[in-house]
Amino acid sequence: MPYDKLRSFDYGKLAALLHVNEELGFIDIVNKHTDKKLIDGLSVGEYLLLDVIGKSHGVLSENGIEEWFKKSPLAFMWKFPHKLNCQNFLNQMNYVDLDTMKKIEDDLCRVLVGKGFTPSIMFVDESNWFTYANNYDDESELLHKGYNKKHRKDKNQICVSLAVNEDNIPFIHETYPGNVHDSEEFSGIVDKIINRLTELNICSEDLVLVFDKGNNSKDNIEKVTSKMSFVGSAKTNQAEELLDVPLSKYECLYKNSKGNKVFGYRTKHQFYGAEYTTVITYNEGTYKLQKSTYETNKSRIIDSLEDLQRRLESSKGKERNRSSVEREVAGIILKKYNSVIKYEIIDALEGKKKPQLKFWIDEENEKKCEKTFGKNVLFTDKQKWQTKKIVKTYNSKNLVEDDFKLLNDHLLVPVGPVYHHKDENIRVHVFLAMVGLLFYRYLGRSKCTVSL
Repeated sequence: MPYDKLRSFDYGKLAALLHVNEELGFIDIVNKHTDKKLIDGLSVGEYLLLDVIGKSHGVLSENGIEEWFKKSPLAFMWKFPHKLNCQNFLNQMNYVDLDTMKKIEDDLCRVLVGKGFTPSIMFVDESNWFTYANNYDDESELLHKGYNKKHRKDKNQICVSLAVNEDNIPFIHETYPGNVHDSEEFSGIVDKIINRLTELNICSEDLVLVFDKGNNSKDNIEKVTSKMSFVGSAKTNQAEELLDVPLSKYECLYKNSKGNKVFGYRTKHQFYGAEYTTVITYNEGTYKLQKSTYETNKSRIIDSLEDLQRRLESSKGKERNRSSVEREVAGIILKKYNSVIKYEIIDALEGKKKPQLKFWIDEENEKKCEKTFGKNVLFTDKQKWQTKKIVKTYNSKNLVEDDFKLLNDHLLVPVGPVYHHKDENIRVHVFLAMVGLLFYRYLGRSKCTVSL
């Protein structure tokens, strides 16, 4: 008896992303700014959208998109004569240079503002991704070694800065070299924010920029305050005397989502040559976590140092020199505990083949360290804001931190792994990840409905 073979498809996520494309006009915007001749097949905009959708379905490279496409409902919807091989995708990327990316982003942001997502607050943060790509003869501007958040100091990396608004909608990103410090890049992202706001006819003086202490410098603070307002954080050693204020002088501001009370002490303090409204915050939940983490790390470090001490005192084993012991100790003591856990290496006595190790806890510095637990130093030029608003605004920067977690998720809008070697392709790759992030955040924030 004849029968028809039936197949089922996962269509919900695909339908939602296609709907966002229609809402934002992504394909049309891309095609408007690329000069590809009209021929049979997919346009540049369709190629880029396909890349975004494919990555959101777990396809981690352009090589795998064709196989995914054949098994997806899109195979019934989009018909074209050519293959979806990696080279075809790379060819489409060539149509998208830095200027084209800017024009596409400007138009997308214009659509977002038209739909009510006008930014009044922007949260800025940076992250990085290591790659397996080499940088032969320093041909790449982007691929360099630097401080890597996954601790892969042996690999080249790329860095990305991202600015999102209070609705967690990404408005601006920048891909920059892996050996550039966040505070150096910060000035560039501020310029891009100002330029984008100008394109959107939004007054930058009405914007509040939120960023963490890693972006601080005198020049950066002066640049921000010359164009907009800000809420930032400072290192605790920049306001040590304020950490001595007893908790009885703090006021309870609110309860956070975890049920922990957030307290604040408001005053004025000098940072980078100017006086700002300053709030020292205290969270008991954070205090307990940081105290526990410290005690755990301290115990582990002491155990490791005692083990090294025993090995150096033993006559067994090979000869050790001072520098090898220095390296081992440096690997044991975490950098942030260098002021608390002190040590001395004593040269090997005559007839001995190993130096000796002494270490101790600097109790005064330990007390200073413990004073910082659960506390954060915030400063702002928004003098008329209530203390609660200052603190809640700063703590809302977890929006952009959560975005970077999403960009590390292989199931949604991953930046890594980065398989590209050429700077121009790396920039387009990151740009498409940001487009994917925009699609997801727009879906979550908009009130659109999808017809299946």
